[in-house]
Amino acid sequence: ILCGWMTEKDAHSFQNDIKDDSRIFCIIDGEEDEHLKPGIHQQPPTKLKNPKLFKPFEMYIKMYGLPAYNEMDPTWFVALTYSFIFGAMFGDAGQGLVLLIGGYLLYHFKKINLAAVLSSCGFFSTIFGLLYGSVFGFEDWIPALWLRPTEAMTNLPVIGTLNTVFVVTITIGMGLILLTMIFHMINSLREKKPGEALFDTNGLAGFVFYGAVVAVIMLFMTGHTIPAAGVLVVMFVVPLLVIVCKEPLSALVEKKKYQDENGPVMFVVQGFFELFEVCLSYFSNTLSFVRIGAFAVSHAAMMQVVMMLAGAENGQAPNVIVVIVGNLVVMGMEGLIVGIQVLRLQYYEFFSRFYKGDGRKFEPYLSKEENI
Repeated sequence: ILCGWMTEKDAHSFQNDIKDDSRIFCIIDGEEDEHLKPGIHQQPPTKLKNPKLFKPFEMYIKMYGLPAYNEMDPTWFVALTYSFIFGAMFGDAGQGLVLLIGGYLLYHFKKINLAAVLSSCGFFSTIFGLLYGSVFGFEDWIPALWLRPTEAMTNLPVIGTLNTVFVVTITIGMGLILLTMIFHMINSLREKKPGEALFDTNGLAGFVFYGAVVAVIMLFMTGHTIPAAGVLVVMFVVPLLVIVCKEPLSALVEKKKYQDENGPVMFVVQGFFELFEVCLSYFSNTLSFVRIGAFAVSHAAMMQVVMMLAGAENGQAPNVIVVIVGNLVVMGMEGLIVGIQVLRLQYYEFFSRFYKGDGRKFEPYLSKEENI
């Protein structure tokens, strides 16, 4: 008697193979079957299935933890956001091409996943390098298609003059936070936890509150009229009260009995501190995306130092050796730091909102010949 997990496709194929053999019986059990004995691990294992372009990024998912069977696989999200943010922080067309070509060749011959990730990041670094007008640190070879990180400034109400890259990266960060809240609601509904989807800080209540804050900030910064006080109360206060009452509301929706052992006074006190923590976390998580713009500016500043050491700042022909060595040092040192910082954003700012990663790997049985 053999008992184990198979993919649905393989299971049907196996049934078709043995349909004419009366000595072999195959029974397929689903998760919902009630006749399975207690103690049998009914949670199916996870087998990642992604397009070839995204597959190298699975290593970051495996480092954090595989998705559970009903949990969304975030590989595609990591692949897109990791490469995009890396490119925004490390924008140089020349250095980006080196990463793109070098990473591709290394992956082609050695099949190293990190090399494929590096190549993807190099593609976006090249694009942002063209937008920034930077090629191997030279900013006078091509015009900037968008802006130069160290020069572009924006005037904002109350705040005053602020680097444009900072404004853009914070805006992108707010949009990504809202997107991860949607992912959290999807995963909660898949796990049949409507209370989490509706009343959690990353659920519908949190989405309405944070979305309202983002909308009001955008209206204020662009000079548009802000909604009336009554509308603001509904947009801000009601979602926060729903978040505080998450547990009783969840019990009501999920038809469970709720029992507060601490009493109403402690419930109010706990709710107050919870609201303070929620608002503080939203604020700190949003400001965390400033690092994207900060690294874009610091990269440009470091290359200016290299050009200065090479003598290019004085209008003379730069020292080629200094330029090459400087580019290699910046690529190695800052590339490593940027890679770590982007991974930190993935794990802390994104995964903490919607991803648990408590799944187990699907390991099929293979014969010795198949292993060879």
